[in-house]
Amino acid sequence: MKPQIVNSRMEQFLKKNKLIKALLFVTSILIVVMMSGSLYFRDRVYITDNGVTKELMTSETDVNAILAFGEYTVGQHDLVTYRAENENVAYITIYRAFDVMISVDGKNVTVPMVEGTVADAIKKAGITLGEYDIVDVDMNAEVSKGTAIGITRVNYQLRANTSEIPFETVYVDNSNMAIGQERVVTEGENGVRTYVVKEKYVDGVLTGKELTANNVDKEPIAKVIERGTAIKEPYSKMDDPQALKLVNGVPEKYTRVLSGKATAYTAGYNAHTASGRKAEIGTVAVNPNVIPYGSELYIVSQDGRKVYGYAIAADTGIALMDGRVMVDLYFGNKYDHYKDSCRWGAAYCDIYVLSEGSGY
Repeated sequence: MKPQIVNSRMEQFLKKNKLIKALLFVTSILIVVMMSGSLYFRDRVYITDNGVTKELMTSETDVNAILAFGEYTVGQHDLVTYRAENENVAYITIYRAFDVMISVDGKNVTVPMVEGTVADAIKKAGITLGEYDIVDVDMNAEVSKGTAIGITRVNYQLRANTSEIPFETVYVDNSNMAIGQERVVTEGENGVRTYVVKEKYVDGVLTGKELTANNVDKEPIAKVIERGTAIKEPYSKMDDPQALKLVNGVPEKYTRVLSGKATAYTAGYNAHTASGRKAEIGTVAVNPNVIPYGSELYIVSQDGRKVYGYAIAADTGIALMDGRVMVDLYFGNKYDHYKDSCRWGAAYCDIYVLSEGSGY
């Protein structure tokens, strides 16, 4: 066997070659690491949170993954926006939610907001405003941290109430009835009035009332009562008993008054008087030289026990002309009213001349 001969130069060369290989290997490893790092962090993202912007290198494209990589925590109500500048640059902005306090209906409602107006906050809270509700801040104002909103509920209610309008009692004088006698001509009826009141409620509390309508739905009907003004019920009654006003049983107005005996008489059917008038209850015989025909009279006994009433001077007779009798009173046809004339008999009376006749 031949002995191995080792050249010292060769040995040095071999050692040097090994060192070069080791350096080449290490260099290749570094190059690979550097190349792989350059590939991984190929995207640049700028993240702004609460006004503070940070730069982040990442190859992630999902926003949530990017935020997780940057160790950002996002709340439930926070708003995150993403904008890509180009393939390698993007911008992420985090808008942190803040609480807006709304006082309404006796309670406080907290609404998380990122941005928006007072109107937006109210809408987000699910609060419906009534027509007359009052919001203590501008509805178009932008909300921010610490914004407090107060809502006052205002509503109106109309209430209708009805009430009766009492009827009045009207008395009408009746010269055909004796004093103390009354007769209901028309029964009274109450009317109906409707009031409409506008009530104002602030947060459920009544704060004011306003009368908005006052309507008469039904007018009251007056009760009409006739009451007698004659001393006694007159035998001769007027067609219009209110045409003659009596005071204490005698006419309020007259031209003169005569006193004397008043007798009574009857006649057959279709009898006529000396003046040509048809004889009927209310026509009387007189001395036409003293009381002209056509004169209107009111006759009552001086003792007040008998009242013939309203009369027209229309007839005459011997006893009237010679003055033994002042007036002879016609009581009707002899077949139906003879007893009435007998009951009158004769009485001293006052004859009130209401108007002077023309002689016919």
